[in-house]
Amino acid sequence: MNAPLAHAPSPTVTFTDIVEEHLPQLFELRRDLSLQALLLTIPDGLDEATLRAWVERRKAETGGMFRMIIDPASGEALGFIQVNSVHRKNRTGYGGICLAAKARNRGLGQAALRELIKVADDELGLIKLLSEVRADNFAALRAHLSVGYRLVGTLENHFTDGKGKAYNVFLLERRLGEA
Repeated sequence: MNAPLAHAPSPTVTFTDIVEEHLPQLFELRRDLSLQALLLTIPDGLDEATLRAWVERRKAETGGMFRMIIDPASGEALGFIQVNSVHRKNRTGYGGICLAAKARNRGLGQAALRELIKVADDELGLIKLLSEVRADNFAALRAHLSVGYRLVGTLENHFTDGKGKAYNVFLLERRLGEA
């Protein structure tokens, strides 16, 4: 008789407020234009002043959240999460994650999304998170679906990258307070 297969525990992450020491990693992520295009973003600029202004704008958004993703075992910063475009009366907002290359393909995207759902519910009091995922970003789509997001529809030619290429975008939603 074979011994049962042992399952590795699911990875976990925590979030922390962004401080000065996180800025070099945030700036590196923001300067990765192919990554930013996957996140449906074309940065306004890549100089330090513009990047600092981006961080301050994200941190100051009313009702939103902008934090670093941290590996609790090592204390290492892995990327960032954000909740923006919060509608206070309807208690909805758009959530997203960005992982550094070293953190990808390890289940950390799912872990970050699980924690994002919890924090959006518990701390922000939201009842729904929305997310826009570029249709060819299969890893992000898989991660979102695995934590209970559902596909609402397709926004055709919704995002045009810096090179002029248009992409379809999936609109997903996740009701909060559900298992």
